[in-house]
Amino acid sequence: MAVDREPRLMGYADRWSAAPGESLAVHASGPDGDADVTLMDLVREADLTPAVPVTIAPRPLRPGSRLEAASVPTPARGGLALWIRPKRLGPRQVVARLGAAGWRLLLALDEEGRPEATVLTPSGSMGCRLRSAVPAGEWSLLAVAWEAAPLMTVLHLNDFRTTGVSAGRARLPLPSPSGELLIGAGDEHPYAGRIALPMLTEGPLAMPGRVPLTDLTTGPELVKHLGPELLALWDPSAGPGAPVVPDVSGNGRHASAVNRPLAGLLGPGGDARTALQVSPEDLDDARWPVTCELTVPQDAGSTVLGVRLRTRGQSCVLPVVARPDATRRSPVAVVLPTFTYLAYANHRQSSEAEYFGDYRQVTDRVITLSPVDAYLNEHRELGLSLYDQRREGGHVTHSSRRRPVLNLTPDYRWWMTGAPRHFAADLLLLRWLRAAGFAFDVLADEDVHDGGADLLSAYRVVLTGSHPEYVTAPGRAAFSAYVSGGGRLMYLGGNGFYWVTGVDPRHPHAIEVRRGHVGDWWDDEPGEDVLTSTGEPGGLWRHRGLAPQELLGVGFAAQGWGPAPGYTRLPDSHRKEASWVFEGVGTDPVGCCGLALGGAAGDEIDRAAPELGTPPDTLVLATSAGGHGHHYRPPTEEAGSGAQAVRADMTLRLLGSGGAVFAAGSVNWVTSLACCDGDIRRITRNVLSRFLQPAACEEE
Repeated sequence: MAVDREPRLMGYADRWSAAPGESLAVHASGPDGDADVTLMDLVREADLTPAVPVTIAPRPLRPGSRLEAASVPTPARGGLALWIRPKRLGPRQVVARLGAAGWRLLLALDEEGRPEATVLTPSGSMGCRLRSAVPAGEWSLLAVAWEAAPLMTVLHLNDFRTTGVSAGRARLPLPSPSGELLIGAGDEHPYAGRIALPMLTEGPLAMPGRVPLTDLTTGPELVKHLGPELLALWDPSAGPGAPVVPDVSGNGRHASAVNRPLAGLLGPGGDARTALQVSPEDLDDARWPVTCELTVPQDAGSTVLGVRLRTRGQSCVLPVVARPDATRRSPVAVVLPTFTYLAYANHRQSSEAEYFGDYRQVTDRVITLSPVDAYLNEHRELGLSLYDQRREGGHVTHSSRRRPVLNLTPDYRWWMTGAPRHFAADLLLLRWLRAAGFAFDVLADEDVHDGGADLLSAYRVVLTGSHPEYVTAPGRAAFSAYVSGGGRLMYLGGNGFYWVTGVDPRHPHAIEVRRGHVGDWWDDEPGEDVLTSTGEPGGLWRHRGLAPQELLGVGFAAQGWGPAPGYTRLPDSHRKEASWVFEGVGTDPVGCCGLALGGAAGDEIDRAAPELGTPPDTLVLATSAGGHGHHYRPPTEEAGSGAQAVRADMTLRLLGSGGAVFAAGSVNWVTSLACCDGDIRRITRNVLSRFLQPAACEEE
């Protein structure tokens, strides 16, 4: 691992979208010393405020999901038990730690996966270990009990699976009356895997001859069986995904779910969601102190702001969407796909390399890493994207904005294409709109999620960004109602409205995605694809009966990063109700240049598909069919569709209500728009200008 000469300057704002007059809290870390902060307009590329001095200090990151329960009893005669299902065996893992100053109990798995219990005190320690290892990927019930007396402490350990028992004796101090319980990822030797129904008792659960608890796999069963000796029992099924896991014993000793352990999982009984999954790499909240607060200027207008931090040798920019003033709206809104930005937040080349194996399958480019990409590969403590695999194995379900996101910057270039993607590409769209003379407001996905169709209805035209892949149910419903009610939608991207996405009101800073039934490396286990955020099934919108084609006219068809072609016009483009799209365009095909891969129809591309819901009145204006080489491959759900389905389709639909939908069907559309003063710009200008006319989009 490379050694950094000084701490990297980085940070995050407390929100990604703010209204005029609202305050932004900025959390930063970097080399000790002075810095300055400036608020910029990233669309106009101008400073809005003078530099203000601030003080920067290096801040630690503590990834690792866990349960923490403070002020729990540590009786002289007690027990701790829980179910575990390790994700891996090998390095030593501390499953639970109980105690206070002067007395600490550790329940761990050794390097071979054998359970061990240890009591540590300033005057000595003692421990015991079972002979057999617990199996990885299977449930085991572990229980440790202690009896502490002035002259002797006795420790018992039981795994109930093999009825193995181990005991130890030593003369040690008595425990304090109360302490703290930590289950999951501690600072050293963190546990990776599932836990279920951890409990504390006044009494030795693991004493020989005790009635086995293996048949008691729900909270109510355990409460009834253990009665008054139960001091605490934490059951996440009582509120899956909540930041606090309730103590169902009735004693009120609730536990904090730190860094959002994965919830909604089947426990050892197989029929109750009593399990949590903890990982050393989860990071829901960096919990850095506030470095400074800034106010969004009342006269900034709706744009994308940049909080620029600078030290003597480093700088970084933190983007924030400046929402419009409620009393002043432009006729056009651009909805930046901030949920997609979150899904790809700190997306690592190392994980993508593991997924694809040999990159030559999907690209003919030489992969070159920027300093940011190299840093992300080396610094996993910044938190993972939804496309990274955990080191212990398994996919990532949540992504949070309460942490530094290093690939969310205006100058970021994606390693696969060497070109702007996601936020950097969408910023180019906004700059083009401004240069072309169009007045517009900027919204974020979370704004549409919260404001719904009422928010969108204020605009005559709504544009998407280049890759609106992750959409919540309220967001999708808002777009659908907007179009049905007469709104005009310009879908300027590819692979849009694809994954069902959840935002939990208890965790408004994060998204949740469950990816069941896709047949890829990130599939959830059977029965575990329900979003704890909303209670709805996760997976693809297509599998919910709402394929993107139904709303947009096109949906995900293929991905690849070989040379990108343009679009060849089709007969529908010459019909009187659509020919205006190509007014002033003298080339055919169109879109044969671009910043990314050399063309407009590349990266992730969409096609029209009547069998998946493309409305029959949709006009297919142009297509890239036949222009893609072997680097472009359909996704798993499209595997049987054949080579003819590997294409980007440009479509137009005019609704009787006056609503309309134009679809570009390619992630690369925006990067071609940004660099080529020609056909893609002309088509985009034609469509936007026509859509702005009050009655110009009615069916003819």
